[in-house]
Amino acid sequence: MNTYFINDEKTCLIDTSVETIPHTLIQGLKKIGKNLTDIDYVLISHIHLEHIASLAYIKNHAPNCIILTSPMNADYLANFEQYVKTAFQQNRDFQTVPGLTEFYQDLFSPIKSVQVNGILKENDQISLGTYELTVLETPGHCAEEITFLCKKKRLYFSSDFIIGDKLETWIAINPIFEHYGGDRRKYLSSLQKIAQLKNKIDIIFPAHGNIIHNPRKKIDMLLKLADEAPKQVLSILNTGPKTLEELVQICHNKNSTIDRKFYNASRRMRALLKYLLEEKKIYKKGEYYFIV
Repeated sequence: MNTYFINDEKTCLIDTSVETIPHTLIQGLKKIGKNLTDIDYVLISHIHLEHIASLAYIKNHAPNCIILTSPMNADYLANFEQYVKTAFQQNRDFQTVPGLTEFYQDLFSPIKSVQVNGILKENDQISLGTYELTVLETPGHCAEEITFLCKKKRLYFSSDFIIGDKLETWIAINPIFEHYGGDRRKYLSSLQKIAQLKNKIDIIFPAHGNIIHNPRKKIDMLLKLADEAPKQVLSILNTGPKTLEELVQICHNKNSTIDRKFYNASRRMRALLKYLLEEKKIYKKGEYYFIV
């Protein structure tokens, strides 16, 4: 997980870290003569675990920092513990997949709710002094994600929307928050929007993987890859109807044992099938998916 600290007249932290006590961040700040109390702004791109785990700690130790995020993310952050509790009570996957409840409880139970200080929307500006960040709404990886463009330096902080070590970001149904899952149609729409800016970006700073020094090539590659996963599923269904479990087995080389690893693979497939249903390329009857 990459966290970015911008050291300007006003300082800015983009996302926090997977550590509930951010030792790595504290050490990094110390190397440049800073500490948590020197953070003026914290910008939260989305509320996946590794981006917010230390937010409550930072808020407690830097009470004057201004936390900004988008409307849905602000609501989830303010009511995080209640959302998690509701998910464990209502999501049937936690009752049917062995080990899933314990796995997610260990991850999410340390995370505390946090009230943000303000809301960010498309084209809002965060002025840091010499530099200014422009907010871009880029949903798709999850229901609501915001990313940040520094026009003056031609830098794009892409969070999980574009990642550095894989060809395509993770678009999946979210097991914790029912309405926060990824959406392939929205992702492709967001990607087209960023493609319009690719000649204005020299470097992409992703939340995962290596810094991207050739953003035009990366974005073009993502656009070309957009049809590959749907074509694979359609090719399989062309041989006959399949269940979700059968598609996961074929596409991800998973055995049919319904365990946590199989479930995680199924999350991405479920998001892909949702997209194909919306595009009217397939239909579902009972537990089976058919090609149109």
